[in-house]
Amino acid sequence: MRALVTGATGFVGGYLTQALLHRGDSVRVLARTAERAARLASAGAQVRLGDVGEPASIAGCADGIDTVFHLVRSPTSASKAQFDRIDVRGTELMLLEARRAGVRRFVYVGTLAGYPVAGRGEGTVIDETTRLDDTGRLGNYVQAKAQAEALVLAAGDRGTQEGTTMEPVVVRLGLVCGVGTGIFPAHVCQKVTRDWVILFGDGGVPLPLVYVGNAVDALILAATAPGVAGESFNVVDDDVVTQRDYLSLLQQTTGGRPRVVRLPRLAYYGLGLASELAASARGKEPTTNRYRIRLRLGRARWDCTKARSKLGWRPRVSLREGLRETFEKFAGS
Repeated sequence: MRALVTGATGFVGGYLTQALLHRGDSVRVLARTAERAARLASAGAQVRLGDVGEPASIAGCADGIDTVFHLVRSPTSASKAQFDRIDVRGTELMLLEARRAGVRRFVYVGTLAGYPVAGRGEGTVIDETTRLDDTGRLGNYVQAKAQAEALVLAAGDRGTQEGTTMEPVVVRLGLVCGVGTGIFPAHVCQKVTRDWVILFGDGGVPLPLVYVGNAVDALILAATAPGVAGESFNVVDDDVVTQRDYLSLLQQTTGGRPRVVRLPRLAYYGLGLASELAASARGKEPTTNRYRIRLRLGRARWDCTKARSKLGWRPRVSLREGLRETFEKFAGS
């Protein structure tokens, strides 16, 4: 495979680039600065400097490439204008560049965060037939990802009409965990300090986790499996790990850290309301809101049958094994 990876200096992108190089693939990465891509360059990746939001800077970046993995995205705290420029317009520009260069397959990394889990009954099954949330209350990040997904899938339809052959595939990853990313995601708890966290509710919410190695396997399969053009896939590990399970495993690995303060769910909604009021006073998007909190507390079941049947994906690493490795690294830091 001759691959171009955008967002290669990020968490998942870095693991993906290393995996492709280990396979013996030819890998080019698109990075904003040479310094950020230095580790990947030393591993054997070709570095191309560019900004997906600037057409001139990415011209020619897909020449000689047969597969694009598009992972670049704005930080979740970015402004709407930044999401529009990088996540939406940047995806559109990369699609144009890929089509011009004759790229065979375009793999876009989406998110499960756009599904409307909030307010659904316990045990609701979420699969690829579930419509993405269209309320606009999940924030700029989720909106931008949904818009970018639509552009990617529409590019396949347009290619069919024009007689071109680029094959778009969307992989919606769950909450990716592993060495190198945060230990205290908001789906699990609210971090106070390294040694103290707040758990809202009874801690029984099942988490949509996927270990980074398993996520990378899914992305490579999305690039290589036949007959999946125009498809989207949900990717979550098989192991069901609740918030309580997660924190218990973390404490077992770290000798009892962090200490957990339990508060009722109502207190969490109070935090969301306070965030909404503070953001309104500043004229900015809130860091969270009550609707997003309802989503995090939703007890859905994630059905990844499609990824298994069409991609042949199976979690290669046990989620608990991956979490244990991650927590051991955290304990030693």
